[in-house]
Amino acid sequence: MKSSLLFSLLSIILPAALLACQVTLNGDDKTNELFVVDSVTGEAYVDCMGHSKCRDAVITDCPVIKCFENEACNSAQIINFTDSVLCEGLHACHRTEMFAADSTSTTDRKQTVSCVGSGACDVAQIIGKNLEQVSCSGVKACRKVHIEGSKLVKCHDGHESAPACESLATFETKCLYCGENGCANHINMCRYKIIGGSDSETNQYQKCQPETLIGDCPTELEAELSLELSGKEEIDGDREDGTRRTL
Repeated sequence: MKSSLLFSLLSIILPAALLACQVTLNGDDKTNELFVVDSVTGEAYVDCMGHSKCRDAVITDCPVIKCFENEACNSAQIINFTDSVLCEGLHACHRTEMFAADSTSTTDRKQTVSCVGSGACDVAQIIGKNLEQVSCSGVKACRKVHIEGSKLVKCHDGHESAPACESLATFETKCLYCGENGCANHINMCRYKIIGGSDSETNQYQKCQPETLIGDCPTELEAELSLELSGKEEIDGDREDGTRRTL
């Protein structure tokens, strides 16, 4: 009864496009339970915040999906999302398939995917011709990921021995940002194609280049990368001469 009342209220306050959102879990329709509206901000989103809460779920035509905590959206299918997907936590979106909506009605939206934390998007597929940005932040955050169509892919904040994007992480993007401990440096560990790039960049995969910008990148990213990399140096206060050292 309570969920039916909530859905009735949603049908009054939300645009018709949002009402297309559907969440199915183990063959049961869980839309009324998991599609919520924040009482403070008014944001409508699919609430997958909890350990394995949306494991194996099929989530279609929804605006925002929040997969937070261990294996929150493990092996889920997220189809035709219109705004954003947040994957935060250990294996939050492990083996998850994410497809951004590509209809003309969504071209003015900046569709994004954020993979935050150890193995957050491990072995995930992230695809969409209107994707604005996919961010991979954390140790092996995008291990074995396949990303296709995004204007920008950012890999950073991993570890020296376990960068954010590794183990055949594969990108087809307009701009690849390899920040601090972001990208592995062997083609069988991290590879890319630049959308609209030169023949060599579009016809075959190239190996990622750590600590660089590759492709048609916004000019402001140069300063951002420089600032990020400069954080690798600090004064070694334990030495008399205060020599700078690389961390």
